[in-house]
Amino acid sequence: MPRVPDDLKERLKREVSVERLAEARGVKLRRVGKQLVGLCPFHKDKSPSLRIDPAQNIWHCFGCDRKGDVIE
Repeated sequence: MPRVPDDLKERLKREVSVERLAEARGVKLRRVGKQLVGLCPFHKDKSPSLRIDPAQNIWHCFGCDRKGDVIE
């Protein structure tokens, strides 16, 4: 499998919004303070455990402990 150049990864992280990516995948988000919360798409989530930090463009689920950026 070809390796993705680091400069392309950094560009994607800058230009692609985690918030918009989650919404495009059907995750309904609501604002709580500076963060956005929603149901995690990676496990059966009954109460919102997914947190998105739009300022840092990262996400973390406190239910399944998965986290990352637009690439992960």
